[in-house]
Amino acid sequence: MAQRLGETAHCSPLLRRARNHGVATPPQMVQLAVARGCRHYAGVFDASVVDPGGDVISDEELVTLLLLGEQSFEPFAVRCAAQLLTACDPARLARLAHRERVTRALAYIATAGRDNDPANATFWNDLIARLDNPCVVPPGRLPHWSRFVGMNRQDR
Repeated sequence: MAQRLGETAHCSPLLRRARNHGVATPPQMVQLAVARGCRHYAGVFDASVVDPGGDVISDEELVTLLLLGEQSFEPFAVRCAAQLLTACDPARLARLAHRERVTRALAYIATAGRDNDPANATFWNDLIARLDNPCVVPPGRLPHWSRFVGMNRQDR
């Protein structure tokens, strides 16, 4: 993921902790997101994972894990992270994003949310403000914003 964004990956202490609790790979992280409500992605991966609970891996930590630069690039992981975001605390999520170096990917998703989800504008604006203007993600490096939103009754 970091290579795709033109960054250097760092060794994540959060990822090491997640691995200790049986959540080691992007498919397992997506499965954990499915178990926590991202039902849209059920069946994408055939990975078994037991939810260690929100007190062990919070939703904010799961979003961060899904966006880690140390991981291989997986578009479904980015999309799951986007779906989980509004269940998170913006302050805690921003702190984790800075610590785990995922602010660019998170800001990309948050900007798409701000521009296309007026019902949660307060959340998106708060999150963006806490991310301290990270560098812009070059076009085509992450899934298009339309992959993060529901577009009912839209035809190609």
